[in-house]
Amino acid sequence: VDCHEPHGQNIHQPAGGLGLQQRDAVCVRCHATQTATHVFEHEALREGCVTCHKPHGGMNRGMLVQRDANLCLRCHAQIQTGVAGVFIGKTDHTGFLRGGTCWSAGCHSAVHGSNFSPRLLY
Repeated sequence: VDCHEPHGQNIHQPAGGLGLQQRDAVCVRCHATQTATHVFEHEALREGCVTCHKPHGGMNRGMLVQRDANLCLRCHAQIQTGVAGVFIGKTDHTGFLRGGTCWSAGCHSAVHGSNFSPRLLY
């Protein structure tokens, strides 16, 4: 699949950069459900797909820029306490983060947005 020209036309034109809105429009051609309107939208969607995804692929599943909870922790502040706890906001996430990523541990599984929970829960 050629994301920039999915039907193979104009393949001999010189390559050029894409602006944020145009770049995300390329992603939405095939991934419209991820950018659907949600009551509670993940703020990262406003910043663009490449905030979390590498459009040209990588080693991580879902073309993510990082494969573990560090992806979420790039934007969501964490505070290490003297008792070796990791707090995000006012909630101790230490045990949750040991269970996997923020989404694979079963907590924030609606990563693009939710119609039910402002904390991106299903």
